[in-house]
Amino acid sequence: MKCTNFASAKALFGFFNTIFFACGFAEVICGFLLLCDSQRILLSRLLATPEGDFDQPPFYYLALGLLAAGLIVCATAALGCWATYLPGYIILTLYFLIVLTLLLCECASGVLVAIWPRCLGLQSSRGGAVGALQSYYALPDYEHFTAAVDLAQTELGCCGMTSARNYDMSVWQLRRLGPRGMSVPLTCCVQYENSVSYLNPAPVNQSRCQEIQPNPQFRYLPGCLDRLEEWYQEQYLIFMLGLFVVAVFKLGILLSTVFSCIRLRKRRQNIRSFVMKSMDNKRNENIYESKMGSLHEEPITAKYIQPNNFYSPRVRNPRIFHNKPNEMV
Repeated sequence: MKCTNFASAKALFGFFNTIFFACGFAEVICGFLLLCDSQRILLSRLLATPEGDFDQPPFYYLALGLLAAGLIVCATAALGCWATYLPGYIILTLYFLIVLTLLLCECASGVLVAIWPRCLGLQSSRGGAVGALQSYYALPDYEHFTAAVDLAQTELGCCGMTSARNYDMSVWQLRRLGPRGMSVPLTCCVQYENSVSYLNPAPVNQSRCQEIQPNPQFRYLPGCLDRLEEWYQEQYLIFMLGLFVVAVFKLGILLSTVFSCIRLRKRRQNIRSFVMKSMDNKRNENIYESKMGSLHEEPITAKYIQPNNFYSPRVRNPRIFHNKPNEMV
C-alpha cells in the first residue's frame, strides 16, 4: 500500500510536469508568432509615449519575454523529469524554488501589463494621446510612430485620437508635411476592401474624404483612442487567460512537489525502520548462535563431571586432579 501511494505521487508529479513542459513549449510558439506579427507589434507602439526610453514597441519585449520564459519552463520541466526518475530532496527543492519563482514573475508581469497603459502609455490621459499625435505625427525622427498611427486608422477604422479635428493644430498640418489640400491623412479615408493598406492607401474617393463636412461613406468618423483601448483589452484578456492557465498548472506542480516530498520522506522512514528491524533480528540471531556455538566448543564430558568417576573411590576425576588425572586411589 505504501509503495502504491509513492507510485501515485510519482505519477501525479510526472503528469503535471508533462503539462508544464507543454505550457513552456506553447509559450515559445506564442512568443515566436508574436515576434513574427509585425503589425501587432507596431500597433502596440501606441501604448507607449513616443519620447519614452524604449527603442522597441512593448509587444516586442513581450515576445522576447515569452520566448525566454518558455525556454526556462522547458528546462525546468527537464529538471522535473530528472526528479521524477531520481527522487531526492535537493532536486525536488531546486525544482520547487524555480517553479515558485516563475509563478511570482508571471503574477508580477500580469500586474505590470494591467497598469502599463495607465501609467506609462498614451492612454494615461486623452490629452497626452492627442498631444502626442499633434506633436510627433509625420516628423522625420518618428517614422515608427507615424506608421503605428496609420496602421491604427486603417485597421481599426478611425481617424485621429479623439476625432479628425486633432489634425487641425498638428505639426503635420502647420508645417504642411502632407500634400496640399489635405485636412486628414489618407489612412483616415475609406479604402477599397481588396486593397486596404496603411503604407499605400487607396481611398474610394479622395476628394470626398477631404471635405469639411465628413461623410462616413468616405471617411472614418470615430477616434482611435477608444478603439485602441478595446483592442488592448482584447489582447490583455488573451494574455491574462494564458497566464491564468499556466499559473494553475504551476500551482498544481507545486502541490504535487510537496506531496512527492512527503511521500519520499515517509518511504525513506519506512525503509530505514525496515533496515533497522532487519539488523536487530540478525544481531539477535548472531548472539544466539554465538552462545550456542560456545556451548559446543568442547565436548560435554569436559564440561560436566561424570557421576561414576566423581563418586568412584578408585579413579580420580581429571577435571579435579590436574596433577594426577589417572592415578588410582
